[in-house]
Amino acid sequence: MSKSLITEETRKAYLNRLKKLQEYKFSEKGDELFVTKLIVESEQINNLHVKARINDLEIDNDALEEMGGNRTAPTPLESLISSFANCLEISALLYFSFSKLKINSLKVKVEATYDKRYVLPDERAPLLGLYDIKYTWYIDTLEPLEKIGKVLKKVEKYCPVKGTFSRTHKYQQEIVLINR
Repeated sequence: MSKSLITEETRKAYLNRLKKLQEYKFSEKGDELFVTKLIVESEQINNLHVKARINDLEIDNDALEEMGGNRTAPTPLESLISSFANCLEISALLYFSFSKLKINSLKVKVEATYDKRYVLPDERAPLLGLYDIKYTWYIDTLEPLEKIGKVLKKVEKYCPVKGTFSRTHKYQQEIVLINR
C-alpha cells in the first residue's frame, strides 16, 4: 500500500487555489489574487557572507573559500540550482498526488556545469552561468514508465523555476546613493 505524498490539508488547499484560478482567470480579481511581485533585499553579514530577506524568511549565501569567502552557506549559484531541484520536487509531489498513480516516494537529483573561466578576456571564455543542466528522478513505484513520463512532462511544463530559466528577461537597474 502506498502512502500519500502530501497531506489532505495540502491537497484541499491546492484544489481550492485551482478552483479560484479557473473561476477568476485573467480578470481584475484574478490579477489581484494571483499576480505577486517578489521583493528580496540582500545585505552583507560578514565578508562575502550575505543574507537575503524575502517576506519573513531569510536565505544565506557565501562565496567559496577560493574566492575569499568563509563557506558558511551555499553560493548563490548553489542556491539557484537547489531552488530548481526543490521546485521540480514540489511540482512532482503535487502532480503525482493528483494522478491516479501509486507512488511510494520520489526524489530528484539535479546536476549542472559551471565554468569559472568566464571572467577571462579570451575568445575561448565560456558564457557565464550554469549549463548542461541534467536531472534524474528516483521514483519508488510499480507503475509503468509511460504513465510516470506523462506526469513528469507536466512537471517540466509547469515548474516555475524551469520556466524562469527558459525565458528571456529584461533587467532594469536603479541606483540610490545614501548619505550624499
